[in-house]
Amino acid sequence: MGENQISLGRLFVRELIRAGTWGIVLLFIFGMFLLSIKQEIKEGIAYGVERVASEAVMVGTNPYLIGKSKQLIKEGIEYTLAKTSKEVRGILNDYTVQIEIERKEKNR
Repeated sequence: MGENQISLGRLFVRELIRAGTWGIVLLFIFGMFLLSIKQEIKEGIAYGVERVASEAVMVGTNPYLIGKSKQLIKEGIEYTLAKTSKEVRGILNDYTVQIEIERKEKNR
C-alpha cells in the first residue's frame, strides 16, 4: 500500500509539469493563430479608418447639412439675443423702479 501512494509534493510537481506543458502547447497554438490572422486585422483596421474618413468627408461637404447647420446657428443666435435683451430690459426696469422709489423717499 505504501509503494502505490505518491507523496503530496511529488503529485503537485507532476501536475504542475503537466499543466505547464499544456500551457506551452496552448501558447504555441495561440501564437500561430495570431500570426495567421495578423494581416486580416491590419486590413480590417485600415478599412475602418478609410471608411470613417470617407463618411466624415461626405457629411462635412453635404450642402443640405451645411445649409441646415447655418440655419440652426442663425436661429440659436437670434434666440439668445432675444432672451438676453428681454432679461436686460427686466433688469433695467427693476433698476429704474428702484431709483424712482428712492427719489420719492428723499422728496418726502
